[in-house]
Amino acid sequence: MYKLLLVTDREGIMEAFSGIQDWGRMMFDPVIMLDNIPEAIALIDRNKVDAVGYALAKKDAGPLIRHLEQAHRLLPVYQPRSDKALLREELRLVREHLDRIHADFSDDDYEVEMVVERIRDDLLRRLLMRDVKTRAELESRLSLSRAPFAADKHSFLYELHLPEGEQYLHTRWRYGLDRLETALRANFLGRFVEDVYYGAALIDPGHLRVIACQVAGVPEEELEALGRRVQDHANQAIQEVKAYMDLDILIAQYTMLDSLSDLVPDNGN
Repeated sequence: MYKLLLVTDREGIMEAFSGIQDWGRMMFDPVIMLDNIPEAIALIDRNKVDAVGYALAKKDAGPLIRHLEQAHRLLPVYQPRSDKALLREELRLVREHLDRIHADFSDDDYEVEMVVERIRDDLLRRLLMRDVKTRAELESRLSLSRAPFAADKHSFLYELHLPEGEQYLHTRWRYGLDRLETALRANFLGRFVEDVYYGAALIDPGHLRVIACQVAGVPEEELEALGRRVQDHANQAIQEVKAYMDLDILIAQYTMLDSLSDLVPDNGN
């Protein structure tokens, strides 16, 4: 059973969590509720929880936030909800995230950080595939994965065309669409390059979609200079793919987004 910590002094949220009677069916122990930040930090430091959520109206959450950033940068942080339906959806996402983290401890090469990086890659891929349906879901997935990319800053979206992608897959690559996507991202685009976080999704054999995101926690970079830097990196990656894989990639469209939520269908709630 997974153990959740809720740090809150908000009555509506406490009532919503107290109203859940089927914690075990969802694979959670009954939630631990505290309104004392030092006690919460001490419990977290003893590795007694699998995820933490906080919503404080009367107290400053700053010490807890800073401690999580400094000492527990991979501990999932969920979003407490007072609405019953939204809370259950949040718990579903928490369970999904924890199941992925704890999927296979038997692997000798298992490292939580590597798994979380894959989850972050998958989040950007979901966004690019338009599989994140609401802003609330985006907020939750970003928080659970402790993603370093900023959802509220401008980002850069590229639609790339692979003129011979279909033929390349069937006559030269032979490892499938997913492996080709991974090879392009990992070997050429990179994940975190010069303070820009890159994500990719191979929509179909002829269409690669790439997002370049700014990092969180620092002032937004001057957009013209950032755009040139991202463009230079994209051009270099395209040249390297041609040189090492003999695969042509063309930039079909380039768009600057106001925020990552622009990738949510209808920018829904």
